[in-house]
Amino acid sequence: MVELRELRYFAALADELHFGRAAERLHISQPPLSQTIANLERKLGTKLLERTSRQARLTLAGAVLREHALQMLADVERAVDATREAALAESRTLRIAAAVPVRETLMPQLAHRLTDRFPGLALELTEELANDVIASVLHGNADLGLAVCPAATGGVASHTVREEQPVALVHHENPIGERESITIDELARLPLILWTRDESAGAHDFVVSLFDGAPPSSLTVLDRFDGAWWSEMVAGAYTIVPAGAATTPDYAKVPIANCESTFATHLIWSEQAPPPLLPALLEAIDDLAEAQGWVSR
Repeated sequence: MVELRELRYFAALADELHFGRAAERLHISQPPLSQTIANLERKLGTKLLERTSRQARLTLAGAVLREHALQMLADVERAVDATREAALAESRTLRIAAAVPVRETLMPQLAHRLTDRFPGLALELTEELANDVIASVLHGNADLGLAVCPAATGGVASHTVREEQPVALVHHENPIGERESITIDELARLPLILWTRDESAGAHDFVVSLFDGAPPSSLTVLDRFDGAWWSEMVAGAYTIVPAGAATTPDYAKVPIANCESTFATHLIWSEQAPPPLLPALLEAIDDLAEAQGWVSR
């Protein structure tokens, strides 16, 4: 039997008439493309292309197959779209639990993209601590979760939406705020303030990992909503946040030199109960991430 993948490969090659360009368009290497076309010709018992060292030319049989292959692929795409629309008709509300920082920075653009891609979809958004986002997904209170560096948890699947460089966040009167960059070694000698693991275990552990797993001796752990947090920052402490984190004029961000690690914002869902339209949702989110330059795949 001829496979849909074979027809898709052949259609790309029939358009490009060049194995290298067709392979690039399909995001594969050239040898698998050549092997697939050869297997397709064996199945059909006829040559579909006349090959030269530089290009390819359709035979009469190849031209006939191209016409039918394009029609079949278009029919499949329409069938997929119709199925997605039917699934959407059954579930028109998507519940998303977003961690506190993400709700302000990433969620507005994501919500706009999803409602634009799925006009009949209603989003029900809640703002929670990162650890609570995971719990909401696992307990069925949310269809999707969105959090920065969510802790690895059994029963939850994830997909990277955004990667951001870490920066040192200081009070605007802190002299460090005038610097163009600062190193981890320098930061290790300064007072660091960090949110509790009960609030966001994954992001907490990520920041600690920047110091080779040994937190600075001057580390202070506080609830981010505690008034003492502000007092510590005014007194000269710093914290580490994603570069795109929302801040006020009271703070300054200082890039961390030679830091290859990134804060990663993940979309998460229950492995046992993935939301309807999950592939279509991920496709729409990936399109947005690529357009915004949020992540390289």
